[in-house]
Amino acid sequence: MSETAVTCNICGESYTLPEDEAVGNFPHVLLCSHIFCSTCLRALESPQKVITCPECQMETLIGEEGVDGLEVDSRIIGLIYTARINTNRHSGDRWKSQRFRSPPSYAAVHTQENAEGRPDVVKVLDEALIKAMENLNQLDTLHQTLADGIHGQLRKERTRIVREIDDAIIKAKSILMKRRSLLVSKLNAVDHLFSDGWKECKRIEERVKDLRTAIQKARHVRKVPSLETYCNLDKILETLQIPVDVESYDMSCLSLRSGLSCSLQIDHFTDSMRNCLKITDVDDSCAEEVSDSSSQSVPRNADPIPKKQSTHSPRFMDGGGDAGTEKVEIARSYPVAEPRCNERNRPLKPRWQHLEKSSTQQPKLVHYALATHIVNPGHFYVRYLLERKTGQKLTKKINEFCSGENSHFTCKDEIKKGSMIFVYWKEDVWCRVTVTELFRKERFQSVTKCPALEVSRLCVYFQDYGFSKGLSIPSEGGLSSLNECLRRPDASALLDINGWAPLAIKCSLQDIIPSDLVNGWTSEASDEMRRLLGSEAVEMQVFGKDGDTLLVDMRKTATVSLREHLVFMELARFYSPIVAPGSVPLLFYPPVPPKINVEFNAMVAHVNSPSDFYVQQVENMEYLLLHSKLQDCYSHPNADQEFQIYCPSISQAYVARYDQEWCRVQVTGFPGGRMVEVRYVDFGYRKTLSVKDLRQIKDEFFALPEMALWCSLNDVVSLQKTWSDEACDMFKELVENKLLTVVAKQSNTRPVPVCLYEIGDDFPGTSIEDILVRNGLAVSSKQIQVEDTQPMETTVWDPPFEEEVRSVVPTPPPASEDLKPSLSLPTCLKDIRVRVTHVTSPGNIFVQLLQFDSQLKRIHDTLKSLFSKSEPQEMHWKAEMLCAANNTGVWERGKVCSVSTSGVAEVLRCDFGNKVNLHVNNLRPLCADLIGSFLLECNLSGIRPAGGRSTWTATACDFISLYLTGAMAVMNIKETTARPVLVSLFCSNRAGQNVNFADFLISEGLALKERKAASTSETVFSEECVLSEEVSEAQRIVSPSQTPPTPTPRFNPQPERVQTRSYPPPELPPCGNTLMSISAISEQGVIYAMTHQAVCEFDRLRERLQQHIKTLPRQKNYNWKGVLGCAVMGTDMFWYRGQVQEVIGGHVKVRYVDQGLVESIPVCHVYPKVLCEDVPQLCVPCQINGVIPIGKGWQWDAVVLMKELLLGRSVNVYIMEHPENPCDSVTVEIMVDGMALSKIMVHHQYATFDTAISSQEDYVVQPPALDLDDWDLNTEGLEEPQPVLGVYKELQIPKERKHFPAKVKHIRTPNEVFLCVMEKSLRKLEQGECLEEALECVNESVENLSLLTDFPIECPCLAEYSDGKYYRAKLLGFSEVTPSVKLLVRHVDFGSDDILPVNKLRQLPASLHHYPCAAVYVKLAGFKPANVSLEMERIPYRPEWTMKAMLEMIDLLNGELTAVVTATEPQLTVLLYNAKGTLVHKRLVEKGLADYD
Repeated sequence: MSETAVTCNICGESYTLPEDEAVGNFPHVLLCSHIFCSTCLRALESPQKVITCPECQMETLIGEEGVDGLEVDSRIIGLIYTARINTNRHSGDRWKSQRFRSPPSYAAVHTQENAEGRPDVVKVLDEALIKAMENLNQLDTLHQTLADGIHGQLRKERTRIVREIDDAIIKAKSILMKRRSLLVSKLNAVDHLFSDGWKECKRIEERVKDLRTAIQKARHVRKVPSLETYCNLDKILETLQIPVDVESYDMSCLSLRSGLSCSLQIDHFTDSMRNCLKITDVDDSCAEEVSDSSSQSVPRNADPIPKKQSTHSPRFMDGGGDAGTEKVEIARSYPVAEPRCNERNRPLKPRWQHLEKSSTQQPKLVHYALATHIVNPGHFYVRYLLERKTGQKLTKKINEFCSGENSHFTCKDEIKKGSMIFVYWKEDVWCRVTVTELFRKERFQSVTKCPALEVSRLCVYFQDYGFSKGLSIPSEGGLSSLNECLRRPDASALLDINGWAPLAIKCSLQDIIPSDLVNGWTSEASDEMRRLLGSEAVEMQVFGKDGDTLLVDMRKTATVSLREHLVFMELARFYSPIVAPGSVPLLFYPPVPPKINVEFNAMVAHVNSPSDFYVQQVENMEYLLLHSKLQDCYSHPNADQEFQIYCPSISQAYVARYDQEWCRVQVTGFPGGRMVEVRYVDFGYRKTLSVKDLRQIKDEFFALPEMALWCSLNDVVSLQKTWSDEACDMFKELVENKLLTVVAKQSNTRPVPVCLYEIGDDFPGTSIEDILVRNGLAVSSKQIQVEDTQPMETTVWDPPFEEEVRSVVPTPPPASEDLKPSLSLPTCLKDIRVRVTHVTSPGNIFVQLLQFDSQLKRIHDTLKSLFSKSEPQEMHWKAEMLCAANNTGVWERGKVCSVSTSGVAEVLRCDFGNKVNLHVNNLRPLCADLIGSFLLECNLSGIRPAGGRSTWTATACDFISLYLTGAMAVMNIKETTARPVLVSLFCSNRAGQNVNFADFLISEGLALKERKAASTSETVFSEECVLSEEVSEAQRIVSPSQTPPTPTPRFNPQPERVQTRSYPPPELPPCGNTLMSISAISEQGVIYAMTHQAVCEFDRLRERLQQHIKTLPRQKNYNWKGVLGCAVMGTDMFWYRGQVQEVIGGHVKVRYVDQGLVESIPVCHVYPKVLCEDVPQLCVPCQINGVIPIGKGWQWDAVVLMKELLLGRSVNVYIMEHPENPCDSVTVEIMVDGMALSKIMVHHQYATFDTAISSQEDYVVQPPALDLDDWDLNTEGLEEPQPVLGVYKELQIPKERKHFPAKVKHIRTPNEVFLCVMEKSLRKLEQGECLEEALECVNESVENLSLLTDFPIECPCLAEYSDGKYYRAKLLGFSEVTPSVKLLVRHVDFGSDDILPVNKLRQLPASLHHYPCAAVYVKLAGFKPANVSLEMERIPYRPEWTMKAMLEMIDLLNGELTAVVTATEPQLTVLLYNAKGTLVHKRLVEKGLADYD
């Protein structure tokens, strides 16, 4: 093989190596793994130091070295070098054959004949033989070296190839495991297949629960018959005797099959593996080739980067080009990205519409996408990873269009708003954009169209990236300047490009709203989202769509969800609509009721039925002005962001669109997801909208009341129970879009009964009621013999429960029947016995009055007799329909809330308050005479949520639900007009006493007492004026300018002036050492200490205070300005002496004078009276001697450290001096475990020593000497002063560049070690005693050595090692100070560090101090950490090094080593060699664990 066998794919030139003065043409590798020669890459290099791959368009950033700094393909270099060696070897063999060819035979004969005649021939032959022997020996040596090298290289090459094969197999396994994970993730549909079966299991569990409860109650009643009065025995017996209907439970799920299967295409898989993984022989050199599908670093199932750009026209994409290589398939394929190129004759659809059909099969779609533009977590754009090739094709096509002359703007061209043009984005890249705003020269307002020459600037939207950008056109350049940055598509290009759908997909995170609902999304949330997603492809789960936006969740890894991450970082929270019953929403004024029997012209705005429609007065100019102002306010471009709603609340007023116009609405319900049900208050119709379609309403739009008046036709009723569709359709034809004359018959009922007349020539016109009666679609109430009934809404119990609870007066029944279907409150509103049926929160409690139990039982019996033997009816059940429901065999009244596609309805139990799921076969239409409810919704009065919250916590709701559900109670109704009804509930405790449950919640800390302020009266008044339905007509008509009357002001008596003096100052102990207890430390660093006598006196003083406080009169409203001394009730309910520091609102900041603590206490717990004046203050304020705090005072972390060291401990306090003022702080020095507190604070850099003190010995006082008897002993000569030891001597190693034997004592990192010199002359003293022998002598009598008492940095000492012996060490610093003091030490003869307590440190004998350190810290030269390493396990304190490199270096440092000093400054640096004379780190570099430095 010649060295020019491998050529560049661009220029076709061969790769060459540099020879003599010729420069080589190296093969360089780009980031996309494509290889090109140096010459071509220099031609492709841009001024921005970026090279764009000509095959895949991927960009590679180059450094300062340019193209030469790129990686060189070692495989091709090896092939060229091998080819050169083979060429040289062949030419050398030919030369040798010519050089050593044997001469003719006659020459030998001639030489032999003349040998005897030449006397020097023997000498010449001897010299030639000697030279030949030398050559022979040299050849033998060369042969042996070559043979050994071949064997070693062969073994190394085989090992390398086997390792590469193993790596390829591992990659293939990882790809198969990813494929398995992908297939397993598609099995979510199997779980939904058995959803009905799980519902049946839940039904059985509920039935078992009810049956077990009934069995338990029956057993209790059987044992104690008197309990019969506290339970419904008939219901228990009915529950016990209900037979089990096996056929009513759907067991078909046990035989269901999903239809999914997994198969392996063996033949295709074998062929694919044979092509993907193989070893090829290229001229005696082995190389491994693995296909791009396994070697490309792309996430999961993403498409690899193609090697060559496709040249054919766009086509429909069916999941990418890898479909042929993936042979493991699931029969029901997973949804993938839809085609990006649409047929030209088919209209272009948004991409989320393509997902609708797939989303019905799979609830969550999983794709891989890249974020292209992020506005906020609720508004960002992504591109599918599978559409990367499509984007490349589209970019190439656009670049082709823009390169021609047909794309240039001319003088006749004009640019229109909304049109598509091409914009020059970056180097050689054109993008299609949509013009969103256009400005003409010398004009400040935007225009819809403009000639190309007159364009000054424009705003464009990048369809394939999702962001907008403003462009300015230079005025002096003319068309040339315009064509440099803009191009226009011609007719063919426009038709072709429009067939490509936009690649940028608008997305929003599912059910995520800002943490601050007022200010919206913050920049921190957007920045955190950008940081987390980055520029990498991430997993995207599609949950559904909201208009033109996909609702998604992004996952960078399998466990990190972007939604959960933002919520965890408190930058967002999950969407949860506000339905708190205790909150008061902003409501519109109710519609102005018309005058009775007065005609007015109106339009029917919305029709549900002849008994349910809305009319709107036409003679109202104020509303027309308000409507016009509404459009102007909410139509400007920034209105969407300014008035955006993130989390709506029930009954709240908002603004929403209807037929492209903004209207006032009110939220009426939450059907699920981020959808809301709204009522258009000015028209009457209802609609379900997305939350993003709502806008905040400004206060000025509350001025007018609701314009839609709820009405019903007077004096006509339907022929059946409900109005027929034919009657409703005819009524709509008669009244819609027509001006009618309306006459109200009543004004204090809802709906308002009215008469409608057509406007014609005859006055007053034809009656709409008469037309319906004449056509047989209605009947006049005057013609039938029935009693006049109230409107349906006054008798029908109509949830939601937030509606006002009213006293319902039922229709007087016939004399033979006394059945009351609805609840009516008794005249006496106190001591009402009730049963709690359902509890949601303290503000939402449902009860049954026990006096109506007989009526409720009759209702159930009537339902049972009517429907127990009835068959299911074919009826289309809808929400809000009343029904009779069969719940576990008992027929009850209910209301349908929702119906699923599987036929399961969510039903609200009208007489119990909770919701159950029942099949529609268990529902029957409810008779009109049975419509009603015996349920009363209540709200506990006098309490509010704890913790300053506006809603009740989950703990409070669960707590009250646990205690009250099913309990009997006594109820007092406080307010009947409020909604829900304000009540007080009294339940019996274990002692048989009735306890107010509101007080019980307060005692448990789950609620607070309700504030009683003037605003409360105003709130109640506003609720009565706006929400009440039974107020008089005069109260219901509220004009916009009318303001509620102010309540009567409350009279508060003037506070009583009180003045007290301070408590006497403490008695200061004498100067000297004293044992004191630390009671408190203030925020300013003042330490409060108590002597032992003061602690005993404090206990006696507390008993005296409790007796004194009982004799004092009741507290009043005091003026606290002149109060100093006082009595304080602590958290333990005991009284203490205190001193007022500051008055803050209703709290007083007080210092306990006998302990030093400072607290803010309510004024009700403080009494302005000085007690026990004969006893001075028991705690002494102290300050540390000789130190100055850092800053103006003690920092908070310094105070925390002092609290950890001192609080609650008895310490030795040395009083230095007394202050002049006895109330000031005493200067002291405190000893903590034998150490001075001042030195500890200085060591932690919280303070500095006071320079005013002459010597540092004055900073710290010595601990007190023992109080010994005065013995007359002669101690002369027994004590010797301890010598002051300095730092250790450093080990002296040879500084010349020569080898010296060495040994590694300790390794910190692969290039940082502690070295020991092995030359004995450097480690011995002049007397010949070595360090090891001296240490053995010391360890024999180590108990005689004193413990270490002073701890300066670098202090020499003896430290105990893990083997129990003591070795030389030095102190590095404090490691821990609590709960015990521990120090960080270094063994100077080994280099290792250790953390030891004080009792394992001894003072160093002077005989060991003058030995130099046996180990010296050096840095190994010649290598550094590897720049690229796949090892995940790292050294914690040096993360740039891997643990594998550390372990390998430990093995390499064993054995005989020699060192050479290479540098002494700034760090001692050496080179280490092994016994063979090779650098130690060479093997580390060969294994890829380090790089040469």
